[in-house]
Amino acid sequence: MKTKKYLILGIASLILVLVLAIFARPTITQIAGLAVAETATKWNNLKDAAAGDNLTTGIGAFSIYLYDGTNFDRARGDITYGLDTDVTRVPGSTPSDAYANPTSHLGTWSLMGMFNGATWDRVRGDTTNGLWANIKASVPIATTPDYSGTQFYSVKRTNIGGASVNIAFGFTSKKIVVETAAANTDEVCIDWLGGAAVCPAADTAGDDRVGSGRTITLDEYAVTSISVIAASGTQTIYVRAWR
Repeated sequence: MKTKKYLILGIASLILVLVLAIFARPTITQIAGLAVAETATKWNNLKDAAAGDNLTTGIGAFSIYLYDGTNFDRARGDITYGLDTDVTRVPGSTPSDAYANPTSHLGTWSLMGMFNGATWDRVRGDTTNGLWANIKASVPIATTPDYSGTQFYSVKRTNIGGASVNIAFGFTSKKIVVETAAANTDEVCIDWLGGAAVCPAADTAGDDRVGSGRTITLDEYAVTSISVIAASGTQTIYVRAWR
């Protein structure tokens, strides 16, 4: 009986050990991990995104495969230019004149374009003069500069009295000088636009009143004549005009 009792206890102990061996294993042994080879004899556990940046080990070396509609092919590239890209697949167009608003162009072009109100045209220029510009003005620009000195008019009038005297130059002036004689006994009045000269009353605006011994110079003044009248008596003036 004693031997039988020991045998039963031994079997029970053996069963308990087997149960503990089967069901009481550490949880970590239930997880299968992946590793990547660093050398022929050293393996590193594969990292996931939770490991963060600056990883030096455990980085898998994977190839990129692209689907061509039927098969998966390896992506091409090199260490100089990186991933190869087929730019012919990008819709585009060749820039030219009358380049209207594009609907499919996804690229860019480095030529300068100028909008003419309907389409885009290339900006013109050359290596000699650079960018061309079309200068437009309400007043035509003379091809030859109209400098002073191309024409001249001068006169001394000693008979300026109570009637307006028109002094015509024969050209459009650029500069006018009017000098009154120091011996004049009264003012002379000047209409600078060439109309009939009239001496205005005191404290009233009108034609220019110029006293004795005075000189007036007008630059950039484009008129063909001036008119002069004396406030009283007969007076003397000197008129000069240039173009």
